[in-house]
Amino acid sequence: MKPLPIAETEARPPICKWLRAKTHGVHGDPAALHALRDDASAIFWCLLTMSPAGPDDGLAHVRDCGESRACATPAGSDEVA
Repeated sequence: MKPLPIAETEARPPICKWLRAKTHGVHGDPAALHALRDDASAIFWCLLTMSPAGPDDGLAHVRDCGESRACATPAGSDEVA
């Protein structure tokens, strides 16, 4: 009997350390934030602006708050706002 193939984990692009979600227990945990990326009821906000938009006026969402944005600070960085 052949062993079952193990599904590869999906690569998660880096996200901004200031991204948050209004969900219990997700406070800055990148893995938990990525798990919410397809949740239609998840509400994301930027900790720098305390609003659903980042400093660049772009929408705060796990799919958008990454290295492509000038205002993003990589998760795990020691940089302070």
